[in-house]
Amino acid sequence: MSQMNVKIRLIINFLLFQVSWFSALFFQEGALIIIVVAIICMGLFVQSRPLSLYIVACLLPISLLFEFIAISAGVVSYEAAFIPIWLVGLWVALLLTFNDSFKFMLSLQWWKVAIAFAVFGPLSYSAGASFGALSISESMTYYWALFGVMWAGYAMLAKYMYQSAVIKFQQP
Repeated sequence: MSQMNVKIRLIINFLLFQVSWFSALFFQEGALIIIVVAIICMGLFVQSRPLSLYIVACLLPISLLFEFIAISAGVVSYEAAFIPIWLVGLWVALLLTFNDSFKFMLSLQWWKVAIAFAVFGPLSYSAGASFGALSISESMTYYWALFGVMWAGYAMLAKYMYQSAVIKFQQP
């Protein structure tokens, strides 16, 4: 694939995730159709469909467990009784960026990935709370401390699993 086509594919992947994120932010349950269409389109443009599907299959249960722990610890809460379906879709969309537009992040050193996730993960949820998509802990210190550590841990696990998947599929 030519260098221009690679850049276009990465831009499309990034933009489709942003469409998913912003539609979830503004519409929550009403964004489900938009998120599903974005996921389908992302699946059409991924660098390696088998690898990307493997990443989703491996990391989605861990991602949902992450949400369950965050909810159980009182860090975040949603209007839904459990994890909202739109959030499951948003996780799938995020995971579909791991081998494409987000690949650069997972190629950084462990500590850089952990710091980036520890900052931008909670920041993303904080933005969602500003728009009413979720509620966060009343104590911002508790929120940032616990959620930052959780995201740093998730980052290291995601990086390890991503690298293992790349080796399994022997993709450079």
